Amino acid sequence: MRFFRWILIAVLACAPAFAQTGAGSPPDPAVVVAPPPHVLKYRFVPEKSKISFELPTTFHLVHGTIGSWSGSAEVDPRTPGVIRSRIGFRADSLQTGNARRDAVMRDRVLEASQFPEIVFEAKSYKANLSAFGPGAKIDADLAGDFIIHGVTKPLQASIQCAVLDDHVLIAGAVPVHWKQHGLRNMSTVFNRIQDPMTVIFHLWAVPEN
Repeated sequence: MRFFRWILIAVLACAPAFAQTGAGSPPDPAVVVAPPPHVLKYRFVPEKSKISFELPTTFHLVHGTIGSWSGSAEVDPRTPGVIRSRIGFRADSLQTGNARRDAVMRDRVLEASQFPEIVFEAKSYKANLSAFGPGAKIDADLAGDFIIHGVTKPLQASIQCAVLDDHVLIAGAVPVHWKQHGLRNMSTVFNRIQDPMTVIFHLWAVPEN
């Protein structure tokens, strides 16, 4: 009898807890309400990144690099498809390894003293970010504006993102139709400079939040 008496006491003591967690009771809001989406905000690290370009001509492919630039990107999952990203390049930092050619490119083609910055502003994207996190590999299509020599034209780029523990690697290549921006054509009878040029990028980005 003493054994059954202790069982009865235990059941009565636990009854309020059973009542609170029963199937008919409303769930605890603190458990079912998800936290707000996390804004993805990154800053590009130029010293760990590389941006280069290729300009085809009649005789050979001109290879160049961009020495001075900065940029960042921000995506809010609550507004899917919208991105705020800006990369600014110093026009006088483009180099091809030929001092004479670089001077012509800087002073006569880009007119860097008058148009000192080249800018790409991404405004929209197509990608699935639901699995964004360390180990994820994400393909995305970006759309935005490319501004060079004071002329703005739409630009689209496909990128591949690899998400690591403390940074993101972004790679891709995009054709740039330089004639659309009113750049001076320095072609000669024997050596034609072709359009478009290709910009190749391998970016290292670190979180800012």
